[in-house]
Amino acid sequence: MALLARQRATRRGARIGIGGLLLAVSAGSVCHAQVDEHSLKAAFVYNIAAFAQWDEATAEALTICLQVDARLEAAIAALSGRSLAGRPVRVRWANPVAGCDVLVHDADTPVAAASDTLVICDACQLPDGSTAVALVREGNRIRFDIDATRARAGGITLSSQLLRLARRVL
Repeated sequence: MALLARQRATRRGARIGIGGLLLAVSAGSVCHAQVDEHSLKAAFVYNIAAFAQWDEATAEALTICLQVDARLEAAIAALSGRSLAGRPVRVRWANPVAGCDVLVHDADTPVAAASDTLVICDACQLPDGSTAVALVREGNRIRFDIDATRARAGGITLSSQLLRLARRVL
């Protein structure tokens, strides 16, 4: 019982730390940052997935599928092999989209993902019917909007910490 409580406290501490990192990243300037815009967006994808909980989660790998340009694809592909909530992260091209826990696409790509897939779009306008999180450029910053209704409809719960960091929550 004490071990379980310690594990929960460790996870909670890690999530709070990630929340601080996400806040710092969202407040930071793309122009003055030490990382390029695509690496920053990849960090957002990773941290957003860290704050998501699937009703039907498995112990298998967390699969991030991509339908983005080559530069963002390379930045997100670097996440492969990391771990989220004890699940190894696997990154692949989204063809087919079946088996994706997270789907990252750009505004020019039409999406047909399963309802239990967390759909993150680069430069989309919400609501669009399929996207739960939209990465948006605001001046020289990268921010994000959340369609919480879309996430909940897919059996995905987004942390209240993440909702507080969003620019807009629908």
